[in-house]
Amino acid sequence: MELFSYACAVITPAWDVERPPYLRDQYWAAVSIEFNRLERSVGAGDDAQVLSDIKCIVECVAKIAMEINGTPAASNASFDSVVNTAHSLLKGQAGGVELANESVLGQMATQASRIARNLGDIRNGFGGGHGRAHVPRVPEEMVRLALDGGLLWVRWALRRLGYFTEGRPDALIEDLAGDSPVVFYSGDLRRRLEAANLASLEPQHQRAIGVAVGQRSARGTFVVHRDGVEPCLKSDNLVAWPREYRLGLVNGLWFDNDGNVTMTATSARDALLVLDPLADCAVELDAWVNHISRAFEGQPMPAWDQGTFDVSQWISARAHERPEEESAVLSSLAHLVSPYPF
Repeated sequence: MELFSYACAVITPAWDVERPPYLRDQYWAAVSIEFNRLERSVGAGDDAQVLSDIKCIVECVAKIAMEINGTPAASNASFDSVVNTAHSLLKGQAGGVELANESVLGQMATQASRIARNLGDIRNGFGGGHGRAHVPRVPEEMVRLALDGGLLWVRWALRRLGYFTEGRPDALIEDLAGDSPVVFYSGDLRRRLEAANLASLEPQHQRAIGVAVGQRSARGTFVVHRDGVEPCLKSDNLVAWPREYRLGLVNGLWFDNDGNVTMTATSARDALLVLDPLADCAVELDAWVNHISRAFEGQPMPAWDQGTFDVSQWISARAHERPEEESAVLSSLAHLVSPYPF
């Protein structure tokens, strides 16, 4: 028999805690159970159990953050280390106008985490669940401070947890180009890329997200192209749009998961604009263009198309603007886009 229904995952308004957007049901259910326990202990006037329950809420939220990150807490991890790790994951999380990460506010959040980390010792010394031989004296102010401190950090963490969930590389890649890709609406990908904070990711994750965005765009998902390709090709900012994301984006625009060529004249032009801020892409371009050339071998001459020919001329002209090492490969790319003579 199911002991808990996600539909029952409700926290009373008294705690001033809202469900984070995008957080999965099972995680909110875990948070709700802990808050319901706290509600009962407060209602019963069981101060020792209140201290234990607020510590459990902090630990629950921290462990959820670690699990979403793909680095679940070890069974023997200390409470202090779990909260500290979760705080490090969540601090600086982008969230549009919803979240504030200015330095002074970041310092306040860090202080809140330090207060929350003290709850482990407070619970060990005064909280319930230990089967003590003597009943410890629990001053009323201790309970108030423990609740205030724990809830301060929990509220801060929950406001970031939903965005953190949306920005995880594996989840974003799966939603873009997995076996069951999700429907993206206008602004969805822009929000999730912001939540991912590309500049903070490992290079392999930057590139993998770029590949997924490029492949989804190549399959004709207009809103993905508008939110994940166009802003990049129009920007020279290598912090917002890092090198590895750009390289992955080109790879995804030109090849599918099986290595089949999906490049068109339009995506050839878009790709070169994406690469424009990079000082030298000769090695990557050479590998890609050679792959396309081999794939095109033996294919019949394409029909004449003025637009395609114009893109080919544009690429040829850019060969003179880019580093000398890229000149030959760009000329080859121009010929592959439109093999008609000038």
